[in-house]
Amino acid sequence: MIKIAVTGPHCCGKSTVLKKVSSILSENKKINFEKFDGSDSPVDYSSSEYLKNNNKAEIDITYWMIQKLIKREIDLEYSNKEIAVLDRCIIDQIVYPSELLSEEYTNDIFGFIKLWMKIHPYDIVFYIPQNNELLQKYGKKDKSSEYLKNIENRYFSVLEQLKINYIVLPKDQDEQVRIIADYLSNL
Repeated sequence: MIKIAVTGPHCCGKSTVLKKVSSILSENKKINFEKFDGSDSPVDYSSSEYLKNNNKAEIDITYWMIQKLIKREIDLEYSNKEIAVLDRCIIDQIVYPSELLSEEYTNDIFGFIKLWMKIHPYDIVFYIPQNNELLQKYGKKDKSSEYLKNIENRYFSVLEQLKINYIVLPKDQDEQVRIIADYLSNL
């Protein structure tokens, strides 16, 4: 199976872009679009300040998300699908915790994710950059510019450390849709 992930900071437009790409490629039955919804989380993860001051809550949400994301990937791998396009991915579960938790915790999380990625790599990751307009309009999570800049830098650092093939998409959403749709059409 070809596994493609679309990732980026919260409220950057990942789901919207994939919805548009899915609509364009609706006739292509070999592509399976997989949305991720963390809204049923038992932990409120809308405040980075709360999570930064509450290691237990951040660790609980991180491992809760990891298990959901891994289950989704295992289900896909054994489903005989040809191409899976993932809205959000396990990479997010090292980026956010590494901003909110001490190194003592993140080393273990990163080690686990690194092992997972070694056995279950992504063929390509499309990174959608921060979109301040969408964040201000729809964002429910931390909107601090320093926090968001740190998150964006951590994404690039994690992608490099994991040696993942990735493409940074332009800020224009129509261009993002075109690039992803063209890539998928050529598979």
